[in-house]
Amino acid sequence: MTLTSEDFLLAAKRAEISTLKQLLVSSGLVTWVTDLIHELQRERGLSNIYLVSHGQRFARQRLDELEATKQAECVFREALSLLELDSDSPSSARLFRSLSFVLHCLDELPALRLQINAQKLTADENTRLFNRTISGLLSVVFEAAGSVSDPDITHALVAMFNFVQGKEYSGQERALGVIGFAMGEFTKKQQIHIKTLQDAQQRCFDIFSSQAKVMPVDQWRQAESSEAAIEFNKLRNMIARFSHNDTLPTAISEVWYELSTHRIDDMRAIEKELEADLFHLCQQKIAKAEEDLRLHDNHVRELTDIDEPPTSVLSSFPDSINDPVKLTMTPGFNTNVASSISELVQRQAEHLEAMRDELRQARQALDERKLIEKAKGLLMQNQNINEEEAYRQIRQSAMDNKKRIIDIVRNIISVSDMLQLNDGDSTSLE
Repeated sequence: MTLTSEDFLLAAKRAEISTLKQLLVSSGLVTWVTDLIHELQRERGLSNIYLVSHGQRFARQRLDELEATKQAECVFREALSLLELDSDSPSSARLFRSLSFVLHCLDELPALRLQINAQKLTADENTRLFNRTISGLLSVVFEAAGSVSDPDITHALVAMFNFVQGKEYSGQERALGVIGFAMGEFTKKQQIHIKTLQDAQQRCFDIFSSQAKVMPVDQWRQAESSEAAIEFNKLRNMIARFSHNDTLPTAISEVWYELSTHRIDDMRAIEKELEADLFHLCQQKIAKAEEDLRLHDNHVRELTDIDEPPTSVLSSFPDSINDPVKLTMTPGFNTNVASSISELVQRQAEHLEAMRDELRQARQALDERKLIEKAKGLLMQNQNINEEEAYRQIRQSAMDNKKRIIDIVRNIISVSDMLQLNDGDSTSLE
């Protein structure tokens, strides 16, 4: 059997549908991941209050949250069975590595909770260990975004990832604020850390606003201008103005937790909308691709059945010499079929051309984010600092050298690669 142009065109459409269906599974995975992240964020904050108060505050709420987290974890683990583990694509390999790390962290949670029960951990240690698990889950969302080739879906995933990341920074701010208010004081280091987290949130929400649809962006603006958000910002200012001579009532810790939780719950509602939009978008893309396949297949089949007299070679050339699609026919070739295939190829070429610039912009934002995450990881490893301090160094270096952040990031990665080749052990921002 000799394969023809329409065979490959239709095969390409079937492959597109297969990819979209797998993406639909990945979109479901993103939803279950964010559900688990949300519960872990709440458990982290409640556990901090429990530890700092030596088990006197939020003990019942923490036990209730443990059940909610365990349920979300169970649903997440069950959802993993939907993934195709025999995939050999590079993006799948990265996703599977992230999932392997996440499962390892989740397996360690029971032991962590026992330590919390026995008051054998500090709140800072508890925060660090929960951050590790949540960071692994965020990487799952990140890798799901990196495997998409459709610009609309890429925009949706980039918007979602940055919103979820901003929500996590907000959760870390809640956890650190709880510690300070429960202790009745904030160290200078804690104040700087919280301010860095606030800046990181704003950066994520700015990217979200540039990539998301109008409605979720408006929802976020309304949430940030609500009465609860205003009261929350008053407590933020209290932290920023705190000096070592001040004293804070420890009961404020519960007010801080309630207000910051209200803000994060508002984020979760928007997060749910983003997840639903992504799922529906995938369904729409699949339905459109399947309809295109059906129409193309039917059209070609109908035209093939039409009996037509032989034509000359010249009659089959395109009308314009500038036409990019030039099909050379032989006498006796069905020109209606040739014209149909030509139109299909042209439409496909025009569609790809229209997608290319938009997709490039969306993926550039994602690729730059990956480089930033890699550079932060290098600084954290080489200088034994946390994620917020690493980003603050990158940003400060960009300001000092009057360069873009992405230029500084590329330089860090380049220098690190050279140092590894030379067995070096430090990274420069210059």
